Amino acid sequence: MKTKLFTIALGGLLIGAMPLPFVSEAEGAKKKNKGKEPPDGDTLFDFSEKKPGERWITVNDNVMGGRSKGGFSFKKDKLVFSGSTNTDGGGFSSIRTKPMDFELEDKDGFIIRFKGDGRTFKCGVRMERSSASYRMDLETDKDAKGWQVAKIPFSSMSASWRGMRLPKDRYPLKKEKIRSVTLMIYDKKDGPFELQVDWIKAYSEEK
Repeated sequence: MKTKLFTIALGGLLIGAMPLPFVSEAEGAKKKNKGKEPPDGDTLFDFSEKKPGERWITVNDNVMGGRSKGGFSFKKDKLVFSGSTNTDGGGFSSIRTKPMDFELEDKDGFIIRFKGDGRTFKCGVRMERSSASYRMDLETDKDAKGWQVAKIPFSSMSASWRGMRLPKDRYPLKKEKIRSVTLMIYDKKDGPFELQVDWIKAYSEEK
């Protein structure tokens, strides 16, 4: 399942979900946007703590003999996920949080603010005591002016294990058991990649 992105407000601000009217920065200063505002949420990460790297680890395709390189760094309270993929063996790079309880049982997904290089990344989660992964594509626009924002519903995440698709009815995502947030690139392309993340929030749909 791929994120559906569309333009709103600053020209480069994108968000998946319901269509929103386009309003330029100048127009936005003159009048209120009459459309629905992007959903707010509870901040999970804004990378402003003293040692944000202590919460993250890197998992690349070298665990299965691959040659891709990648990892994370932090710059001005931004997470930078970068490296280079090599499809001659694996072809993926990923980072994930160390196990922790995010208390997401009453949440419906993530909102992520990011800048990319035009390649397709993945955003997802992992549950405790489970080797399955749940992910959704995160498409980036290298020509976007400014940041992009995407809504990642848990219900749209696909289940997989070592690259094999799993039936969601047999392997359902249980939100109360989510213990790790993941970012990954596995688009079957060779070459350098970079994804900057400003923040990640958890949201609940209005009932």
